[in-house]
Amino acid sequence: MDNIRIVMVRTYTAGNIGAASRAMKNMGLHKLMLVSPREFPSAEATKMATRGAEDVLQGARVVDSLYSAVHDCELVIACSARPRYFDLPVLSPEQAAQRLYSTANRKTTSEKGSSPSVALVFGPEKDGLHNDDIKLAHYRVTIPASPENTSLNVASAVQIISYELNKYHMLHEGTFSDDHLLQVPNLSSSTNRRSSIELPSIAARESFYETLEQVFKDTGVANKDDPRQLMQKVRRILDRAEPDDSELNLLRGALANIQRRLSEKE
Repeated sequence: MDNIRIVMVRTYTAGNIGAASRAMKNMGLHKLMLVSPREFPSAEATKMATRGAEDVLQGARVVDSLYSAVHDCELVIACSARPRYFDLPVLSPEQAAQRLYSTANRKTTSEKGSSPSVALVFGPEKDGLHNDDIKLAHYRVTIPASPENTSLNVASAVQIISYELNKYHMLHEGTFSDDHLLQVPNLSSSTNRRSSIELPSIAARESFYETLEQVFKDTGVANKDDPRQLMQKVRRILDRAEPDDSELNLLRGALANIQRRLSEKE
């Protein structure tokens, strides 16, 4: 990750520089370059970089042109949601992270002996990167967003792609394991329950749990004063089973019969 630099171009709000620094530090990145920021150093940037990212902010280099920031990089990827007059091949965040990480960690046979430097470039908040900026990049990465509002806060964009870089780094280094994660079925599979079976609404599910809790209280299964611990365990069991609408109705019917029998005994 040492050869990967984040470049912020003509950033208008100093707080976004601090927030981006924190995002970088969270994801194991520490090389930040600033191209003609409106205000830096800044108390607002320092405030937003709290909780351990001060070193990233203090180590940031300020230059007067994007060329100065990336001229020694072997790979430059520009982050922009909008196609430009001079456009580039478009990558997803995952693809961009893979290309950046792979290039930055490739062994070189050159006289320098070090791995290549790479850069991920983010434009100013108001109008993004200019065509002249885009020309210095090899690819354009775009973060999928709602068509109604495709513009992300620049620090949020830094966070998203930094996360993809760190994920790829951890998988490559063998420090990330998904053994503890819930194995979710492939969403494109025709056998996926959620795409083929009608599941109960949240309202129906909560109504069922309210009835079940009352039955547990009435039968002495649950502590009338505090049934929460038992109900949490029952919720986990049923969440794993993921009953569909008809199955939940079957259970609701059984509870209704139990309640009717209890009322008859009274």
